[in-house]
Amino acid sequence: MTMSTAPESPAPFEAGQPCSTWARELGLDPIGTAGCYRGYLLVEWALPWPRDLGEDEVLAPVVESARSHGMRFQALVPTSESGPRHVVAYRWPASGGARFWRTELAVEPGELAAACLAVLDVPAAESGGTDVLVCTHGRRDRCCGSLGTALAQELLGDARPLGQDVRVWRTSHTGGHRFAPTAVVLPQGTAWAFCDAATLARIVRGDGLMDDLLPRYRGCAGLVSPAVQALERAVLAVVGWPLFEMARQGSELGDDRTELVVEDPTAGRVVWEAVVRVAGTIQLPGCGLAREAATKPEPQLVVEGLRLRR
Repeated sequence: MTMSTAPESPAPFEAGQPCSTWARELGLDPIGTAGCYRGYLLVEWALPWPRDLGEDEVLAPVVESARSHGMRFQALVPTSESGPRHVVAYRWPASGGARFWRTELAVEPGELAAACLAVLDVPAAESGGTDVLVCTHGRRDRCCGSLGTALAQELLGDARPLGQDVRVWRTSHTGGHRFAPTAVVLPQGTAWAFCDAATLARIVRGDGLMDDLLPRYRGCAGLVSPAVQALERAVLAVVGWPLFEMARQGSELGDDRTELVVEDPTAGRVVWEAVVRVAGTIQLPGCGLAREAATKPEPQLVVEGLRLRR
């Protein structure tokens, strides 16, 4: 296995604009695009990566095993040329929670595939520390390969603004490359669009006003559907940063009605309800293609009639 920490080299853009430029200009709302997972399986795996990690014959059974457990597989660029590699499993509590629980192993490079399968059988527990994953998967999308890599390198050069006990990783495709640079913050499980270093520092620290951050929020991956993620953002606008410290779970009730049950340490168990519907669809061109080539539908969710039940 060849070790490399150099960025992948995405091909130059064709005529037309990068997909992330289109997304900004068209005003795409990223909410509901975080994906919905029972967990994440992270592994330090040397570059180069194929476009789809399931195409790697060593990783293929690992990717499939993660998928069968309802988890998303993410490769991480190793932080050093030698020494043990990390395998990290994050799992969302079955009864709902405030964050994913973590299990972590450090093994020799030749033991990585076996450790990826073994870690799924190890009980998870709450733990301190934060992992920030920035998508830099150039072979999957050129926006992540360029914009994401630049952001990751800036953060890796000086992670002090993020706070203590924070690890920054260059990671494989997280979905949502049209919102590059994208990042996932674990164990929160929150996904963010159009990131920069200052934005991520505020997100990780959980401080300051959220007004300009809410339009960049893609949702929490521990929640069960895009509609629930959209409702959570509406609640976040009311409650603020403390919501991320509260156990919560949601469900769709039918007729576009959606609820989010929150365990508030001061108010007790509260239920937020609203109508979440698709207000329309925006057609997005492929990356580097002209607007006339738009073929990818992007549904836009709206939340109406938010109310609190106790």
